[in-house]
Amino acid sequence: MRKSISLLVFCLIFICSQMTALGYNEDDLRKLKETKKCTGGAFSNCNLEGASLIDLDLNGADLSGAQMKGVKIERTNLSNANLAGADMTGSRLRLVDFRGARLNELNMQGCMLLFVDFTAADLEEAFLQGATMKGISFRQSNLTDVILDDIDLKLVDFTGARGLKENPCEKGSLGMCK
Repeated sequence: MRKSISLLVFCLIFICSQMTALGYNEDDLRKLKETKKCTGGAFSNCNLEGASLIDLDLNGADLSGAQMKGVKIERTNLSNANLAGADMTGSRLRLVDFRGARLNELNMQGCMLLFVDFTAADLEEAFLQGATMKGISFRQSNLTDVILDDIDLKLVDFTGARGLKENPCEKGSLGMCK
């Protein structure tokens, strides 16, 4: 009986200590807002899972490799930012500016994207399967090897985008690359 209680206490302590890993790290969020950097070094990445990034100017921010699952981002400037290799699975983005951003290998599977501007962004090998997209601009973007499966692209502008076909998409390429 005593061993069972000890084991139960140990398990509860372990579970409680791991619960902070399920949400974002306050220090990472503060660091991002103050320095526009949140990479966590060579062996650990920034943890912003479930955080809200609203009304921020993060132009040029370094979020490469960041853990951003379930993040809510609204009215935020991430132009020229580096989110290469970041994981934003299941996040919600509205009125976000990614113009000129480095987004290679970004995971946005199942994201809700409303009025997001990816103009001239590098999305090579990004994963956007199952994302909901309305009012999206991929103008002049690099879309080489991007996964766009299971997406309604009717309200997506591909004008000048590269990588979907041999030549850049023509002007007026709404919903598909012409």
